[in-house]
Amino acid sequence: MAESVGVIGAGITGLAAAYVLSPKYNVTIVARDLPGDLGADWASPWAGAVFHPQKNATKAQQEMQTKSFNFYWDLAKKDPSSGVKVYQMTEYRDDQDDDSNIWYKPLLPDYRLMSKSELPAGVTLGLQYTTVAMNPLLLLPWLKEKLIAKGVKFVRAEIKSFDEARNIAKSKIIINASGVGAKQLVGDDTVGPVRGQTMFVKTDFSKLIMMEGSEYTYIIPRALSGGVIIGGIKSDRVDTEVDIPLKSDILRRVNRISKGAFKDVDLDTVTDIVGFRPGRKEGIRVEREGDIVHAYGVEGAGYIYSFGIAEAVKELVEGFGFKSKL
Repeated sequence: MAESVGVIGAGITGLAAAYVLSPKYNVTIVARDLPGDLGADWASPWAGAVFHPQKNATKAQQEMQTKSFNFYWDLAKKDPSSGVKVYQMTEYRDDQDDDSNIWYKPLLPDYRLMSKSELPAGVTLGLQYTTVAMNPLLLLPWLKEKLIAKGVKFVRAEIKSFDEARNIAKSKIIINASGVGAKQLVGDDTVGPVRGQTMFVKTDFSKLIMMEGSEYTYIIPRALSGGVIIGGIKSDRVDTEVDIPLKSDILRRVNRISKGAFKDVDLDTVTDIVGFRPGRKEGIRVEREGDIVHAYGVEGAGYIYSFGIAEAVKELVEGFGFKSKL
């Protein structure tokens, strides 16, 4: 009989872990928020959800990102209904002028270094490549449906301890993909919410553009939605009130990197989005502690790491023999 594994959290990290573990284990996901929920207290439905590799990454983190990209790339080709789609990315930076430290050059198809004449004012480096972007409002329910078909159980519960999760999941091994919840669940004081504010704009514009360095600005098409997400900002604020002046600032920055593609946008007609990324000052935590496998702290890179973290979680689960006592 297959061993049981419990997963705390139904965000993209928890769903990915369950997806990778489900062929071999009886998996139960225990979570306060489930795919289809649209509350502001969890991050996954509101994420930009684009595979834009994290430049500053260890070798192990690069490997996790690579595995995640490969999963989404295959999914985009096999099942467009998942909300995963292939796009050309234009990546701008103003904090470096060459691509000597870009580790993902061999990973992403059609990679090229843009000429200086192609760059907007103030931009010192431009890269183009082919990547994927996900529509979370489609992908999360798609994953839930696939997981249920694989026998994964979903239990809605806000748990306060690992023992609670064990009792619900009837499992000794628990995957802690609780995001911001790890602050209380584990007592990890380095964990906290990182506020993001974006806008959904109805448009035919379908280019994927990112700007990093002295600012963080992006345009991310949403597959099958008829629009794009524009942003962004990272903030320590913990309220959900829309910052009105920030909307104008985002629009100004987006127009600068898109040659004015959004100059006619009426800010009163956009859909405002405020969400909280699961941050951790010490970065991603993927490690085993007894019968707990921790997988949290991804901040705004959940979709970039998700299925790579899931593979690492599986390796940690299988690194020790265990038998359920329940």
